[in-house]
Amino acid sequence: MLNKTSAYIAIIISMFVWSMSFIWTKELLAVGFSPIIIITLRLVISAVLLFLIFYTTKKIDRIDRKDYPLFLLLSFFEPFLYFFGENWGLKYVDASLGSIIIATIPIFVPIGLYFIHGEKMRWQIIIGVVLTFIGLFVMSYSGKENFNANLRGIALMFVAVIASVGYSATLYKVIEKYEPITITTTQNIIGAIYYLPIFFIFEWKTFLSLPFNFSTLYPLFALAILCSSIAFIFYSFSAKKLSVAKTTIFTNAIPIMTLLLVWVLGKEEMTINKVIGMLVVIVGVFLSQKDFKKKQII
Repeated sequence: MLNKTSAYIAIIISMFVWSMSFIWTKELLAVGFSPIIIITLRLVISAVLLFLIFYTTKKIDRIDRKDYPLFLLLSFFEPFLYFFGENWGLKYVDASLGSIIIATIPIFVPIGLYFIHGEKMRWQIIIGVVLTFIGLFVMSYSGKENFNANLRGIALMFVAVIASVGYSATLYKVIEKYEPITITTTQNIIGAIYYLPIFFIFEWKTFLSLPFNFSTLYPLFALAILCSSIAFIFYSFSAKKLSVAKTTIFTNAIPIMTLLLVWVLGKEEMTINKVIGMLVVIVGVFLSQKDFKKKQII
């Protein structure tokens, strides 16, 4: 019982931190940081920090050679592909809209697993998908002039959703064998290696011209330490104790937290479009999860 309570507390903390990640990322984008620079720096900081702490304390499991491809694939999906879609998508959509798209992950994970593992598809999922896209249209539509930009941002955010489907399917194969600390540390090290060549080839000159002060270092280190390190460790811990399917459902809370945070902090206006669209998407997501307790997807 204590383990389950700890798992629920851990996943709630992860969702809150990830809700803030949309705000911190938007702050860095606003002062000239490119998505590649943000992703690379947060991964490098996280990887170095986790490695120094857990490798020196002998907390990291030894990875079997036969599992190397799984970790390479896991890291490709997340952080590499996921962060690419999320950070580039946030250049074109508000933090609240970006978070609502991420909240559709519980819908698309079982769809992906239907094609990967042949799991049964429920009618609730189809309705959930339809409601999700209706809600996203309502949230994103603010006039013909800038709808194309939102559509591009939505497409990029869905790259992150697809990456999360692949991540969940791969995580299922390693979560029983390795500890959350090992998984998070390894995926961030590999993710940083994936991004570093792109960073040095395309973004080095831009990086040298960026302002580094408290207003930029604070969100950067918050993303690295809280979002890429602590939140992922907590998420993997919860997935190990509760199952991947149950922890994925908690992403439903991200858009509500994000929308309230950006409104309280004065980052965005609370428009009727956003409220109605958010409610439609949340109804679709919760509907898609109905009766899943009878048969776990993963």
